[in-house]
Amino acid sequence: MNEIREIVTKAVIGKGKKTIRLKEVVTPHNEPFSILGCWGINNQYRAKQIDENVVEIVGNFEINIWYSSDNNTKTEVVKKIINYKDTIKTKEIVKEKLSSSNEVIVRMLQEPTCTNAYINGYNIEVDIVFEVLVEVIGETKVKVTVYNAHDAINDLDDEDFENEINENFLEDINH
Repeated sequence: MNEIREIVTKAVIGKGKKTIRLKEVVTPHNEPFSILGCWGINNQYRAKQIDENVVEIVGNFEINIWYSSDNNTKTEVVKKIINYKDTIKTKEIVKEKLSSSNEVIVRMLQEPTCTNAYINGYNIEVDIVFEVLVEVIGETKVKVTVYNAHDAINDLDDEDFENEINENFLEDINH
């Protein structure tokens, strides 16, 4: 005989994904001649649900730009902390939610990456892109079917397993 029971559990009740694009201007110590490299590091962030279908993410990361100056005779690295704040729309996955206090899990699908860096006078302009996935976790109900076991586990005996083992299986394969 089967029984159906409702279980209260935490589950993903909403999901959203967004590609964030930023443009930053960095003023180096010396006039840049050429850009040798650009990368983002140390991304830190937090997120919270601010509306039923909206999550806000706030964070910062550091960009490092390696550049040459003085007609390509010297190199330096200039650093800048980039702060960001954005909203991500979420799609409702579960209709029946039991509470309004939800947790948010954030995953960076793509860490902040410098996609373009170019010299504009004395400044360096940098295009940055990163991709964020958010999952809203909340309480909901699920229905499960419960089957009653007929003590089948207690009826098992070691001899049942020993009779199933073919100790000559290698000989059977070679012949």
